[in-house]
Amino acid sequence: MAMPSYRERMKAARAEASAKRKAEQAARQRQIELRCEVRRLALAAVKAGIQAKGQRKLSTYSRAELTMMANAMIAPWFIEQVKARIAARTGHILDQSATTAPQQGEVSQ
Repeated sequence: MAMPSYRERMKAARAEASAKRKAEQAARQRQIELRCEVRRLALAAVKAGIQAKGQRKLSTYSRAELTMMANAMIAPWFIEQVKARIAARTGHILDQSATTAPQQGEVSQ
């Protein structure tokens, strides 16, 4: 079997490095998307709850108060709901295995 030339080896190495960078960037982007969507939906839920109760007008709450209430609402069950909503919308699955990089010695294809 003929050994690939230096040029071919370097081309393959660059392609592998590029694929790895793109996979890591996509994983980071999915994490950012999840975090933003969780915060946005939690804030929307808090606002809807306040309006449904008819307690006070939203304008009487400060942004910090609304954010604090939204942060208190975020729990693992809420994150799972948001993951399911994102997966339904985009078609990709957000789980721990998809966001972790391959360990050293593993081959990614």
